[in-house]
Amino acid sequence: MITIIGSLNYDLVTYTKRVPDGGETIQADSFEKHLGGKGLNEALACARLRKSKSTDVRMVGNVGDDSFGNELKDALVEAKVDTSNVAVLEGELSGVATILVELSGENRILIIAGANGRLKPEPADFERIFPAGSDSDDGKEFVVLQNEFPYTVQSILWLKRERPGINIAYNPSPFAAELISEANMAKIDLLIVNEGEARAIANEVLDKSVLPHGQVEGIEFYSALALKLQQVICQTNVCTVIITLGSKGCVYSIKLREKVQYEPAVSVTDVLDTTGAGDTFFGGIVLQLAEGKYIEEAVKFATVASSLAIQKRGAAESIPVYEDVVKAM
Repeated sequence: MITIIGSLNYDLVTYTKRVPDGGETIQADSFEKHLGGKGLNEALACARLRKSKSTDVRMVGNVGDDSFGNELKDALVEAKVDTSNVAVLEGELSGVATILVELSGENRILIIAGANGRLKPEPADFERIFPAGSDSDDGKEFVVLQNEFPYTVQSILWLKRERPGINIAYNPSPFAAELISEANMAKIDLLIVNEGEARAIANEVLDKSVLPHGQVEGIEFYSALALKLQQVICQTNVCTVIITLGSKGCVYSIKLREKVQYEPAVSVTDVLDTTGAGDTFFGGIVLQLAEGKYIEEAVKFATVASSLAIQKRGAAESIPVYEDVVKAM
């Protein structure tokens, strides 16, 4: 079972050769509408990347009672994601993301929370969604969290206290320093971050004396940082930290191993849009681990999946299916 708690957004995407300076108006190249939101993307990634439907994927979130909300929920249903915990809020607008994508593929994103801002599960909601005895001891149940809804920390605290057998998989994006503390990090089982997020978390939870030294851009630096961060997350369950390094690949550290491992990126010559690539990688990792794969297999699979995602436009629409990833491996 994989449960994603988080955001569902409608993406309004403008493609441009460059982003205008303050007070400047320029002619953009094109405009598109896409489905998105980190929660939706992660749910679709977990669902589409399944080899079979033996792993259940469900979404917990909110949409507005508007046409955007209908499309967002329909996409989940089409991907065979359980939407029984996706509420349609009367009189509320669905979340919207305004995205600027440059010719290089780099993106800049502005998010309006909309219905996502009212996603505040209470203990009774958690008890209903995760009934007593639902956290099996086989290590294959995951809850996926990010920072695009208000009750991320409350969700972490309830899950670790009441259902400790469930793996909490967390990507702290968009980054919010006030959510990062030693106590909160000690409740995370799988932490997936990019370079900037890794450094920001280290500044919040690591003593300056133990921070690695060296060139910030180097793989050696982030390998040392991954090992340090792995030591501050929860030491039971999967206990894994992955730092993604963009075109350089990723490094990852798991419990009981002193050696940090490195996975190079897949070379891609035609990068169209990086929006959703991180969510595809995250979903691919969680799905593979939930299906009982070793972390090495999961990282290779997710790396290929994200390389396919950046060759298409859109977030949700660019997420590949299992067969496409296997073919590309």
